[in-house]
Amino acid sequence: MPVIRVSLRDFERLVGLALPIGRLRSELPMIGLGWERDDSEGFEVEVFPNRPDMLSPEGLARAYKGFIGLEKGMPHYIVKSSSINVNVDRDICEVRPYSVFAVVKNIPMDEEVLKSIIQLQEKLHISYCRNRRKASIGLHDLDKFKPPVRYTVKVSDFKFKPLDYDREITIKEILERHPKGVEYGHILAGFNKYPIIEDSEGLVLSMPPIINSDYTKVDVKTRNIFIDCTGLDWKTVSSVLNIMVTSLAERGGEVYKVKVFYPFETPFGIVFDSPDLKVQEVKLSLDFVNKILGEKLTMEEALELLCRMRYDAIECSRGDILVKVPAYRVDIMHPIDLVEDIAIAYGYDRIKPEIPKVFTSGGESYLERFSSKVRLIMVGLGFQEVITDILTNPHDLFTAMRVKPEPVVELENPKTVEYTVCRSWLMPCLMKILSRNRHREYPQRIFEVDDVVVLDENSETGARNVRKLAAVSTHSEADYAEIRAVVDTLLKILDVDFCINSGEHPSFIDGRIGFIEATTGENLGFLGEIHPEVLENFGLENPSVGFEINLECIMRLKGVGRKP
Repeated sequence: MPVIRVSLRDFERLVGLALPIGRLRSELPMIGLGWERDDSEGFEVEVFPNRPDMLSPEGLARAYKGFIGLEKGMPHYIVKSSSINVNVDRDICEVRPYSVFAVVKNIPMDEEVLKSIIQLQEKLHISYCRNRRKASIGLHDLDKFKPPVRYTVKVSDFKFKPLDYDREITIKEILERHPKGVEYGHILAGFNKYPIIEDSEGLVLSMPPIINSDYTKVDVKTRNIFIDCTGLDWKTVSSVLNIMVTSLAERGGEVYKVKVFYPFETPFGIVFDSPDLKVQEVKLSLDFVNKILGEKLTMEEALELLCRMRYDAIECSRGDILVKVPAYRVDIMHPIDLVEDIAIAYGYDRIKPEIPKVFTSGGESYLERFSSKVRLIMVGLGFQEVITDILTNPHDLFTAMRVKPEPVVELENPKTVEYTVCRSWLMPCLMKILSRNRHREYPQRIFEVDDVVVLDENSETGARNVRKLAAVSTHSEADYAEIRAVVDTLLKILDVDFCINSGEHPSFIDGRIGFIEATTGENLGFLGEIHPEVLENFGLENPSVGFEINLECIMRLKGVGRKP
């Protein structure tokens, strides 16, 4: 999740209050942020994916002012008319078809404001815009080019001067040599024409989603900004533009609309004004709010809490609330999202936990508690836990382990040949892990505590899960004595009386295989040195030893079943 840096002095300027860092450290996480660190100059917070509008100091200050009651209700932004037009060519529709634009004038620019604008652009790119694939943002000094603007395509030998370059280079060179071209060029892979935004005289503004031009670079002297948002999804590009312009409006910038001419019908029409800061209206039931929160909020309290979260809210009918959602709140998709904001404003610490009114109380089953104990023992014995897939294939399960195939639970419609059956024992999965980590240093000692699936005609489904433990150790000196010592220690800690009997198993070396048997005569598992052919099948060179134990057999010996 993205982390933003906020200057304390700049944040105080946006909020209009002197704010001790200790107060921010305790209050900002209550809005839904993760506090990372702070120093004498400012602080860093982690912004969760559902709130891209708070990826800037401006958006953060806007939300915070509502949370502390300094400002209430929805911010209202005036969008003024302008004479700037954008013409979209039909050829662009096959490459990067969706685009929206805006102008923000009279921005009180300084170093902090510039850093904030660039940070918001970057954080939106890596999060909400999915690394520029779904959408990308271009910022341009409006006073450095001449409208109208044209969104078109160019061939690979077209030249312009990319951002922070001292000369013009071709599009082909940008994609092959420029750092941004190398990083994001894959988005345009497969096309022989490339998106270009240019002015009335052919001056290039940007090559979305790769790089802006150096001609219209934004700096501390910039007062008027032209914004382009292009991408593959109408909702994403329009949402990103709304977040950008409303953040700049919080700085005192004046938002102006741009008239866009499209070659095909869009959700906004063939000719439309951009940005569209239309307010969303959502109906919310007070009964629904109280049911979810388990509280008894009155209508007045609910309206007040919504206003603190920067919504306009009125009672529209008995027990129902009409909520007006600002354009920058792109995360509001369902009434439950509004309930979450009410809970934030109300304070989660004020919601008292209650035990559900049911006949039983939930708890961790003995099987899981016992499994956790086994895991701790194995870690204490120097093994590292791994978690593997319960799905595998007959080759790994039987052939590679030198075991005769036997009936197992099969998938009716497997998607790949790698995962066609459910595993009936754990050892093959551990061998697969070792085969994929041959480049790692040795010794390697791994274990897994998890279920296998065995056929059972007495079960309603014809199969059942069985909890097992398996472990493998591989290094140049691995031998039977090592794994026997591990099994002895494990079962002694678990207070299990057992003996080791000789026998044969095709996965292990003859004479170096033992079967673990309880004093009651029940078979608990096996241990031994793994056969060289098995090692060869998995591409392993070092000697390996291992064991597998049925943990449910041990639980039965202790008089406890699988169920809680």
